[in-house]
Amino acid sequence: GTKRMLEILDRICEGHGTMEDLDKLEELGAFIKEGSLCGLGQTAPNPVLSTLRHFRHEYIEHIRDKQC
Repeated sequence: GTKRMLEILDRICEGHGTMEDLDKLEELGAFIKEGSLCGLGQTAPNPVLSTLRHFRHEYIEHIRDKQC
């Protein structure tokens, strides 16, 4: 799960992300949190989910403008 999240984040940073990637990140993050039995797994997606919640416009700009 976290490896897949990293792949999506890399794709966004490289200018190849899509708006659907944002939904995938949120879905994966929720799945990882809910499905993990250990504390690390339950908290690992928090930084990405937090930035999506508070700085979504930054992600959208990266996707729209195809650059950081």
